[in-house]
Amino acid sequence: MRKLALVTLISLVALAGAGAEVWLLRIEGEIGRGTVSFVRTGLAEAEAAGAAAVVFDFATPGGYLDAATACRDLILGAGVPTIAYVNREAYSAGALLALACNRIYFAPGGVMGAATPVYFDASGELTTAPEKTLSAVRGLFRATAEERGRDPNVAEAMVDPALEVPGLVERGRLLTLTARSAAEWGYSDGDAATLGELLDAAGLAGMVVQEYHPRWVDSAVATLTTPWLSALLIAIAVLGLLIEAVTPGFGVFGAIGLASLAVFFWAHNLAGLAGWESLVFLAAGIVAIVLEIFVFTATDFGLAGIVGLVLIGLGLYSAMVGPFTQPSQAGPAVGAVSVALLVGLVLTVVILTRLPRSRLRLGGVILQSAITSRAGDKTQVAPTEWVGRAGIARTDLRPVGQADFKGELLDVVAEEGFLPKGTEVEVVRDEGFRKVVRKRKEG
Repeated sequence: MRKLALVTLISLVALAGAGAEVWLLRIEGEIGRGTVSFVRTGLAEAEAAGAAAVVFDFATPGGYLDAATACRDLILGAGVPTIAYVNREAYSAGALLALACNRIYFAPGGVMGAATPVYFDASGELTTAPEKTLSAVRGLFRATAEERGRDPNVAEAMVDPALEVPGLVERGRLLTLTARSAAEWGYSDGDAATLGELLDAAGLAGMVVQEYHPRWVDSAVATLTTPWLSALLIAIAVLGLLIEAVTPGFGVFGAIGLASLAVFFWAHNLAGLAGWESLVFLAAGIVAIVLEIFVFTATDFGLAGIVGLVLIGLGLYSAMVGPFTQPSQAGPAVGAVSVALLVGLVLTVVILTRLPRSRLRLGGVILQSAITSRAGDKTQVAPTEWVGRAGIARTDLRPVGQADFKGELLDVVAEEGFLPKGTEVEVVRDEGFRKVVRKRKEG
């Protein structure tokens, strides 16, 4: 009944939509994170254009399971009828995508299946995934088949050679469907030697075929989600934001840091990896570091900053891997995040320690010069014309900000760690480009 309703729907669209289009998306080569972006934008634009259907032309040996899972979810949730055309082969991850389509057609010689998850181990040998992963993938294929009204046992047999389907595949042999066996077991809606024959069989004869080609965005997503380029984006973001945190105002370092984070999450979101949980971790980490900078600056605590970095690391890591990410990808992702955070912190410290007479404090991210008096540093500094001069804080000093000295705005550092805007201050130390101030006492 489900198939009959779909055929009726497509036929009505074909009759009512003279001049309507059928969109063609070719899934060729390895299925990767760029494929997710390709499928996402292709389906969205086809739906926005009012396409009668989207045809996926498969000629793929498979690919990464996390990318295939994201594509499968997109196809299942598509607002336009989807048709799989097994033109040559739809192995492994390709079989999952074909299975997610509303209808499946085979070209002569087309094959679909052989979907046991495998990965490269530490020695470089191709190894079957552990039982936990195998069970998860088996369930994924079964649920997809059930959603499309197909025999779920056949779908599971494509994944696990230990399963037997009497009359189709015996135990110990992995299932790969041909055009004939697929038709016999309800996994094919017909044969089509050409795309034109497919359209005729699907009730879409006369429709204009609009082929959707990969765009630069899809290539960019595939490139930007590689572990070490992701690590570079993270390092730039950490470096820029930490430098911005210890300097007054908002400038080029903060803009570069935010831009790097935006590019990182944009690419990983289009790849189907960065979800709400990644953003929650990131936001919680930023809040913790903000508390360390603006609240705990008068103590030598530092724990909030450490917790913040850990949470940010978790947010970045969870944006780089999914539940079906292969170990060969997950390992480099952990290394990339760890190295990037470390490099960002080290470079920030190096840059700031090169600035005249200022350096980062280990416990709480503020300048050492801001707490020397509070910590009991009795080092005498030769007075200058600025020492003792009074002014007004024109920004909140957290501890860095700006103060007005009779019309002259200067970068200052509050000795107390925080002073609100409008506080009367006086200079207690002159360090050249930065003045250390404290709240001015009455009288």
